Amino acid sequence: MLIGRDDELAVLASAVARARAGTSRTVVVAGPPGSGKSALLEASVRALAPDVIVLRASGHVAESDLPYAGLHQLLMPWAAVLASHDDARARTLSGAVAFARQEPAERLPVASALVWFLAERAAAGGPVVVVVDDAQWLDASTRQALVFAARRLDADPVAFWLGSREADGLRGVGATVELGPLSRGESLAVLRARHPGMSAVVAERIADETGGLPLALAEVPLDLLPAQRRGREPLPARLPVGPSLESLYAPRLDALTEAGRFAVLLVSWDNLSTEMTARALDAAGLSRDDLDAAERLGLVVAREDGWAPVHPSFGAAVQAAATARDLDDAHGVLAEVFRDDPVRHAAHLRHVGGSPPARVVEALVAAAEQAARQGAPAEAALAWESAAARAPTGHERSRLAALAAHAYMQARAAGPATRMLSGLVAGAPDDTTRARWATLLVMAVLWSQEEPPAELDAYARLGFALVRHSGAGTEPADPAVSAGLDLIMSLVSLGMAWGDVGRARADADRLRASVPDDQIPTLHRALLDVLDLMTGVEGAGAFLRGDWLDAVVADGSADPTLALGFAGLALAHLGELDRCVEVARRCRELAQVADGESAARLSSNAITMIVWERRSEWSRAVLELSAAERDARDHDFTGPYAHILLRHAYIRACQGREEECHALLTRGADVVEHQSPALAHSEACVRGMLLLSTSQFAAAATTLESAAALERATGGENLAYVARFPNQFEAFWHCRREHELIDVLTAYEGRAERDQHALSRAWAARCRALIADPEDVDDLFARAVRLHCEATHGFERARTQLCWGLRLRRLRRKADARQHLEAALAEFVRLGADAWTARTRSELAACGARRVSLTDTTSPLAELTPREFEVAQEVAAGRSNAEAAERLVISQRTGEYHLANVFRKLGIRDRGGLTAFFR
Repeated sequence: MLIGRDDELAVLASAVARARAGTSRTVVVAGPPGSGKSALLEASVRALAPDVIVLRASGHVAESDLPYAGLHQLLMPWAAVLASHDDARARTLSGAVAFARQEPAERLPVASALVWFLAERAAAGGPVVVVVDDAQWLDASTRQALVFAARRLDADPVAFWLGSREADGLRGVGATVELGPLSRGESLAVLRARHPGMSAVVAERIADETGGLPLALAEVPLDLLPAQRRGREPLPARLPVGPSLESLYAPRLDALTEAGRFAVLLVSWDNLSTEMTARALDAAGLSRDDLDAAERLGLVVAREDGWAPVHPSFGAAVQAAATARDLDDAHGVLAEVFRDDPVRHAAHLRHVGGSPPARVVEALVAAAEQAARQGAPAEAALAWESAAARAPTGHERSRLAALAAHAYMQARAAGPATRMLSGLVAGAPDDTTRARWATLLVMAVLWSQEEPPAELDAYARLGFALVRHSGAGTEPADPAVSAGLDLIMSLVSLGMAWGDVGRARADADRLRASVPDDQIPTLHRALLDVLDLMTGVEGAGAFLRGDWLDAVVADGSADPTLALGFAGLALAHLGELDRCVEVARRCRELAQVADGESAARLSSNAITMIVWERRSEWSRAVLELSAAERDARDHDFTGPYAHILLRHAYIRACQGREEECHALLTRGADVVEHQSPALAHSEACVRGMLLLSTSQFAAAATTLESAAALERATGGENLAYVARFPNQFEAFWHCRREHELIDVLTAYEGRAERDQHALSRAWAARCRALIADPEDVDDLFARAVRLHCEATHGFERARTQLCWGLRLRRLRRKADARQHLEAALAEFVRLGADAWTARTRSELAACGARRVSLTDTTSPLAELTPREFEVAQEVAAGRSNAEAAERLVISQRTGEYHLANVFRKLGIRDRGGLTAFFR
């Protein structure tokens, strides 16, 4: 019986009830060590009906580096079924967990196969509950596969119960149940239930000093003498409860014989089957009898599949108490037990003192290769890095370190990747190799939004040293020149993404002075044109508007998706929306270049979102943003996620939806450790837009001035491609401070006319119209509206029409004002810009208009969830339910559930109607 956990039990039970009804749900049980997670999960499993299929696994600290170790536990009862199944997905799973030999698999196919298995195979026999305890110790590959499946199973009879010390790594996966301490009354009830003869005074002392921690309440009395528990002998001055739960086990460890402690040490270090336990004990000259005392003391438990410590924290206690000789001997025994398992053999052999280094390196390399074949790059990287540290020669160390670095990049593990790449840069045998490693290091920093390294100047000198002879007959395809160009452009990209546009500008100018344009690769030239646009260079955008895209070649030397992403966003700013669509298409075509699939998908999604935003189809844009957020969240590099959240927040700010906007801003701030100037600028623009939308003009003016200061400090004008200046000017105008920006407006008008940028020209005309003489108001506003129509930006056009009506009302031309206000109102209603709608209605009322009734023109897409939208897109493209589910990596049942909702919400009866709707 669990005391004080009724609500938590009910949440877990409800997840099963929903699974029985055909709806998947995930519950994360989070709490510190000893909070009762394992007990809660165990009690809930015991309460399940016989027809529920349970798949169980438990993270183990010794297996956290073993690829798919947790998945192996989950699928072990199905090993024979999977190994004999003829479906390719079954073979993928069998290969990943070594049930059968299989070609190396990437992480995505393994996770996709897990979705298929849970939804189509396991759930065929009844509702399924996936129970994972100590998820914080799961290997990275299993954790990613489980999170992937949990996020994609919706209309399937599958429930996930995930127990973890920290919920941070699982936030957004499902509902989270935080296990807090028990109350004093509940603590006393636990003590009374477990120890009926305990003195009330003793119970109160224990309840006070354990702080309501369930494991401590259960374990502390076991470390007291019977007479002490009954109050017949005094309690110790300090109860055996310290900052570490491991100290609870020390008295019982002391009660074991030397042989018993060694037997427990073997069992605590690895998950051993019954057969392996027998082999390990036999190799150590021990027997099952040496574990019996530990079992009686509650230190280990015997299960059907082998022995295990009573709690993972016990393993640390045993190891901390062991002598160096015992540790060495235990690793030696276990290395022999796992001789046929490359990964586990290496994990133990590396700790055996006196092992020949060559043998350890050979074992670690075998482990890394096995992990790579299983599609587990993080674990492979760890093994290669460990092998590199033991390699006997510098050449071999560099080779293994290179393998580790590439595997870390493939796993999107920013910290380890940058650490390994920094070492490779420092130890490179020549400048060309050093430049290649430095380029990869800079890109890792860029994608993870880490603070730029201090060696940027040195990298720039290296890059320019390699290209300095390119104008004197050196072929651009020369490896040294190519490496130098790639390094310089990676630095330019980092400056643009981080917001250090001044540095990027200086490097770009120096490159153009050093290398003729015809020797700069096409993709690099496109990126340079984007930088010109960001810094207001005359003629910027000309190259992007040209026929450069088909000339982009995927040669594998660099990941093209970042530059294409920059180009797509810049083209959207220029109003070249059809070109944006082409860039997104090309991005997807190059998805396999340089392990760039995830990055390409992110760039493509971001570009597509901008296209719909510029076309004032905000319902579609928000759905595209949600898809991009999901992809970015699945990605270990967090930089894109923060930028996507801020873009989403900007739309919500335009709509005046404060709560949603602030929630997105908070999430964006939480995902990065260091806020770059670019992110700070975007956030200031978002907050300024929100304040302007909600008529907080003075605060908007102050906030947008801070964004302007960032632009001046970083050397950029269009850091986020948003209406920072026109928003700031309007806020100043409402505060009667527009005179402070007259000179800035004049310069802005000059650049807009020089570049012939329709949107900037429209913004400039609106700002000028706000301060124009009465006789010029109509002409200037009419010009701004025409330019907004040319730029296809309905929201900004409606804002101009609102400003037009506002000025006319102030000039006492109320009848003329109404037509412009009514046009603005219709667009604001369509876009769901509630704050602007309310302000426009107020202006209409001031003009004497009765309540304006409008036909609801809101897009039906606004009713769809992001997953429903994705399913609808796939089916509208002519794919079957099975094909759509496979492409989205969801079960067919989930796809059909969402498709039914799509038909209902859109009022469509068949697939042909859906195709027509999207066309």
